Formats: sequence, C-alpha cells, structure tokens
Amino acid sequence: MKITKIALFGMISLLPLQVIAAGSAEDLARQWCANCHTADGNSSSPLFPRLAGQQAGYIVKQLQALKNHSRSDESAHDYMWGIAATLDDKTIADIAEYFSSQKPLPNTAAVEPGLATQGAQLFRNGNEAKGTPPCMACHGPNGEGSEVGPRLAGQHAAYVEKQLHVFASTQRPSAVEMQAIVKTLDDKEIQALAAYIQALH
Repeated sequence: MKITKIALFGMISLLPLQVIAAGSAEDLARQWCANCHTADGNSSSPLFPRLAGQQAGYIVKQLQALKNHSRSDESAHDYMWGIAATLDDKTIADIAEYFSSQKPLPNTAAVEPGLATQGAQLFRNGNEAKGTPPCMACHGPNGEGSEVGPRLAGQHAAYVEKQLHVFASTQRPSAVEMQAIVKTLDDKEIQALAAYIQALH
C-alpha cells in the first residue's frame, strides 16, 4: 500500500523521541534524510535541497527553526516540522556534522547559458543602481559559504528560486538581510542567480 507524505508525517509524530534519536549520525541520515536528500546529501531532485558540504551551523539553525516552527516553507513545512520535532539537540548537531562532512558533487542539470551569465554578474558584482549587493560578499566567491552565509554552490536552481521568493514573504522572518536584498531583484534576476548558483562548484 502506498504511504503518502501526510500519512508518514502522522506516523513520525507518534514515534517516541528516543526511537528516532538512536544510532549514529550516518544511520539517522540514512533512515530519515536519505529518502529526500540522499544518503550523502547530494539530492538529485530539485524539490529537495542539497546538504552535502553545507556548514553544520547552518543546518543546525534551520532544523531548530523548523522544530520551533519559526521557519515555514509552504507545502514542505508540515512534513519537516514533524521530522524536526522528533530530534533532540545532540541528534540535530550530529546530523549536521555528518552532512557537512560529505563531499558536494557538481550539479549536472542543464541551465540556460544566457541566464547563468547574467547571474554571474549579479553574484560577483551585484547591482549598485538597484542597491543589490554581490552575493559573494556573504556566500564566498565560488558559493562555498562563509561564517555569515550558507553554501550555495551546486544547489538546485528551482530550489534557490523558490527560496528567494520565500524570503520575500513572511515565511522566514529571521532572515532580515535576505528579505531586504530580494526586494531589489526582479523575477528574471532571481532566475539568473538561481541558474548561476546551480552551475557553481
């Protein structure tokens, strides 16, 4: 019998915390994360973000935000709220360390060259006339991430585009800086940035 995500969410929410928190970080990642993000964090589906090589601190912050419902992400948030609610702080930290230690692979999905070229200009230089800062100032020259910005390189263009639109809403209220930046971008610029980011490695 096919199990829907809604049904799975219901089953997960009924499981005791200690059941999900048992085992190594790799065991947990394979059991609870691999179905969407793959075991090594190099998700092949644009519906799910790539986690391989992401800063552990950023993953922790996002899981905690999902756990306390301060991050909402449209259709996915109920499912991830359910997953995160079952994880204690140590388990969250262990899973974050596991994915941060995985090797990020190049994203080989096709991108439109013209869009990627425009995105490169915005990513590296911003647009002073519109008040758009260069993305590399926080995310690193190759999108590898820094102390103030998560890794972006190789992330799915569709996911990046979706999240940039989410920043423009009230679904991620803690990201004040990104909310202000996204307001300087039009839809074509968002698409261009997403295409360039996906091609980075």
